[in-house]
Amino acid sequence: QTVCILHEPTGLDGDALDRHTLAWLDRLHRTRQAWLTPAQLDGRWMVRVSIGALLTERRHVEQLWASLRRAVQ
Repeated sequence: QTVCILHEPTGLDGDALDRHTLAWLDRLHRTRQAWLTPAQLDGRWMVRVSIGALLTERRHVEQLWASLRRAVQ
């Protein structure tokens, strides 16, 4: 039910990648369309997506994916 994701644009790594990750997560949170959890692995930021509600449908996951794609731009 949990997937860890990281968007890695070409040319970003280290602290710059961490800032990018936290920035797109903040943009997503400000839309109020989804609430995801930041987490660290080996000292680097990533984002956890947890889908556990029984009423979750495919369309909800597709909407989340679209929101994620907009947030990382």
